[in-house]
Amino acid sequence: MGRSKRRRLGQNFLVDKDVAHRIVDLLHPEPSRVIEIGPGRGALTEPLLARFDRVRAIELDESLIQPLEERFGGRGFEVVHADALTALLGEIAGAGGPWQLASNLPYSVGTAILRRLMLRHDLFTRLVVMLQREVAVRVVAEPGQGNHGLMALERAAWAESWTAFDVHPRAFRPMPKVTSAVVVLDLRPPVADPADIKRALKIAARALTLPRKKLTNALGGAMTREAVEAAGLDPDARPGTIPLEGWLRLAAVPQGR
Repeated sequence: MGRSKRRRLGQNFLVDKDVAHRIVDLLHPEPSRVIEIGPGRGALTEPLLARFDRVRAIELDESLIQPLEERFGGRGFEVVHADALTALLGEIAGAGGPWQLASNLPYSVGTAILRRLMLRHDLFTRLVVMLQREVAVRVVAEPGQGNHGLMALERAAWAESWTAFDVHPRAFRPMPKVTSAVVVLDLRPPVADPADIKRALKIAARALTLPRKKLTNALGGAMTREAVEAAGLDPDARPGTIPLEGWLRLAAVPQGR
């Protein structure tokens, strides 16, 4: 495989056994089956199989599949050759109830994959994922914190989350130039109708492009001052201080106000 494709796959392989065990320890005892995205060379797969009955891996790099099967075959392990960005997650999970998920997500597509996973509370109870630390901070941010933006609002709609620990670059081969962090997400049904969430996030996305502006100015005429007040929000507030509930109220204000 060429260097450019490896870079796209984000193949910084986890080699630190202690980090792998700490990730596994963050999973609940049940359900006793785990989907792993990007098993790579199996550093996380090994402790997963030591604790759980079944591990189903999604691996995009075809060259890694046979070594994984040779090492872990017959131990409740199976690997699916697929792209986690486009794969039909419901088909991979199959019938029989929910899974947990653990992954060292590729830096280049980690956010996009996480956005897919967060919507699937029907498939997953808990996600334990490793991300670039600056991405992890945006996932768990609360209103008023400097990194509170659209990603945090999306997460608030679908999951409770917290950062478990940071991971130094030396835990990987090759070593990345950034620090990673492990984030735990407990998925739940959305806090509102998905269509309402979509409308609220669309409004928030517009305002959050101008985070230093007052809310009415950041909305650029999309919402009047009266509409913002009708939603119970301060027109002079900064967009990053508004929780998801506020955006939902704003999206529910009748047009024309």
